[in-house]
Amino acid sequence: MAVSRNSSLWLGSVRRTGMLSLTLLAFFLSPLLAQDPAPALDLSGETVVVYNPDFAQSRELAEYYAQKRGIAADHLIGLECPMTDSMTRQQYNELLRKPLFEAFVRRGWWRLGQQELKDPATGKSMPAMTVAESAVRVVVLMRGVPFQIQRDAQNPKNTQEDEASVDSELALLGLPRQPIAGALRNPYFKQDMRFQMFQGTPGLLLVGRLDGPDADTVKRMIDDALTAEQQGLRGRAVIDLAQKTGAYQEGEDWLNRSAILFRQKGIPVYVDKAEAVLPDHWPLPDTAFYFGWYTTNASGAIASPSFKFQTGAIACHLHSFSGAALRAPDRHWVGPLLRQGAAAALGNVFEPYLSLTVHFDVLNQRLLEGYTLAEAAWNATPVLSWMNVVCGDPLYRPYARGAGSSMGDGRDRDYALYQGTSTRHPGEDSRELKQALTTLAETRSKPHLLELTALLSASEGKNTEAIDLLEHALSLYVIASDKARAHLYQARLYLDENRPAEAKATLQKMLDDSNQKDVPASQAARLIHSQIP
Repeated sequence: MAVSRNSSLWLGSVRRTGMLSLTLLAFFLSPLLAQDPAPALDLSGETVVVYNPDFAQSRELAEYYAQKRGIAADHLIGLECPMTDSMTRQQYNELLRKPLFEAFVRRGWWRLGQQELKDPATGKSMPAMTVAESAVRVVVLMRGVPFQIQRDAQNPKNTQEDEASVDSELALLGLPRQPIAGALRNPYFKQDMRFQMFQGTPGLLLVGRLDGPDADTVKRMIDDALTAEQQGLRGRAVIDLAQKTGAYQEGEDWLNRSAILFRQKGIPVYVDKAEAVLPDHWPLPDTAFYFGWYTTNASGAIASPSFKFQTGAIACHLHSFSGAALRAPDRHWVGPLLRQGAAAALGNVFEPYLSLTVHFDVLNQRLLEGYTLAEAAWNATPVLSWMNVVCGDPLYRPYARGAGSSMGDGRDRDYALYQGTSTRHPGEDSRELKQALTTLAETRSKPHLLELTALLSASEGKNTEAIDLLEHALSLYVIASDKARAHLYQARLYLDENRPAEAKATLQKMLDDSNQKDVPASQAARLIHSQIP
């Protein structure tokens, strides 16, 4: 059913003036530009880069990263490691843990002390070596350093597994030795402060990994992080729910809270409420954040050849083995996410427990507050000596200059306008925000803003409202891919409203259009059309 562009209360006619005056533009953006991110604490001087001299291009990548980040040459350490993805516990101790610990002490980066530690088996206290003062807080593991520590104990009891990610184990390098079996509490979890301000555990390290399917991908990750810091990370957040309940409800809650957080911060959110992953070729332009679950291997829209992440994007698909083959471009999730253009991807190298993985809502809150990738990731992870891995520049601060610190051009400008307008209209009642966005869209002839407003309505469960806004956008869109996307989004909303006939008619209208029928999204349209009775 066609919907009049005047059918919604805020879709009335607005006199076009061609271009907002600078005064009006400043009115929309002034609160946004005034936002103050977390203090700009530079961690580059406290960062050590570890590479494997036997692995092709590992040293070259380490030097490239150090040059880009201004890390001193004497903060690069080459350690000969196995050329494989995994290593034994003995290899980890002899080739990584011991030489790194000794290097930190020998170079004066750590001053050691002693503390009393209680033996959990006997209850007795004993002296233990620990780091009293530290001049190093971040470790970057370069492509070529193994990322898995293999299991020693066979058939361990639940929660007593001794396999781990190299990264999570190294985070504990400067802390007193603890039992290897099972996870250990992360003292930085949910601490409301930047890591340099966290003085309770000086030997604790933030560990990130610049790794992926190939060396070119790693270089691109480094460059993209710097570009996003300088120009601002703009785009949409995509939340792909799986409608899980019971023991899995916690993961759904993280995703839903993340969607609310993005909305509050003025970042448009596309929320998919279907149980399956987003279908192949589903259009997701300008994706700056992606969070979803729960399939073994990358599939659906995110894995489609036509999909590419926004520069600087951060992505995570929660699955037990999402990071188990992070150097493979087509296995599990971390590698494919990086192949598709993400600057950072988080995962698990072995099977964890849900509650011990990264908490999406905490991660996104910290990122939006101006924390670095490594700070946000480990602040959102409750345990160490476990399965987690953070692939991406650990010093990357996507909101280093504050959200919306510059306008950008083209569609980037639309996201800045959306965010600035959202900042002027905070609160749970979004009617005034939608009115302002629609006025702005009509005044500046920006149908893309109408689409972003439709995403807001849809995320609130106001599907009819969203359909009307998309119809309004369709009346102004001229590019075939934009029209196809709006039709697809409308069809999905009709299905959510149990209006299959209107969904099918909308898809048929798209497929009958000679311009729209050949865009990549048409493949998703044909599939959905065929599945509607």
